Amino acid sequence: MNETITAKTIGTPQGGLFDNPWPPGFPAAGQRVALFAYEVTTVDGAAEDIRTYHVGPAETEARGPIGAPHDEPQGITVAWRGCGTASVVRVDAPPGAERTCDVTPDDRGLL
Repeated sequence: MNETITAKTIGTPQGGLFDNPWPPGFPAAGQRVALFAYEVTTVDGAAEDIRTYHVGPAETEARGPIGAPHDEPQGITVAWRGCGTASVVRVDAPPGAERTCDVTPDDRGLL
């Protein structure tokens, strides 16, 4: 059975962590999407393992790591670690809160 994970609907390697690539009402349940893994590996010099997932339109999908890890002014090291494809199972868009969606990745290696 495929695992379902929660992904943010903003943030892409092409547009940055706060990029919103979606028109209103999308993504929608049943839609195929690109799934990007974003990773924080250090915070103020200490090792961390923080990973978030973000979805973009299917045509933005790529394979493997996207760019090298880089340091941010806030004292963190970050990288877009990989990309694959997924299917949207459910969208959660509560008023006044971050919009997310539950997706089933095609490749568990991205997790």
